[in-house]
Amino acid sequence: MARVRELAVIQDEQGYLAEAIVGPDGVIRLREHNCAIYRVARENPAACAAELELFREVLDADVERETHIAAGDRCCTYRITRRSDA
Repeated sequence: MARVRELAVIQDEQGYLAEAIVGPDGVIRLREHNCAIYRVARENPAACAAELELFREVLDADVERETHIAAGDRCCTYRITRRSDA
């Protein structure tokens, strides 16, 4: 959770209005209430794909996008789980 909190602080400083939360289901999520690159993201999905990959690398975890501002949702929400090594 500490890495997710640190990432939320960094993203918040960049204008994403980010927070790290633990849901009632016990799952850790990173939520961004603003998209600082909205116009770029709407025109080029690679920007969001790169962000998702960056989160996976930085957190060393499995990260799945659950909601997406560029797709019309109110926020971007990322579900973060420990990486299951094979």
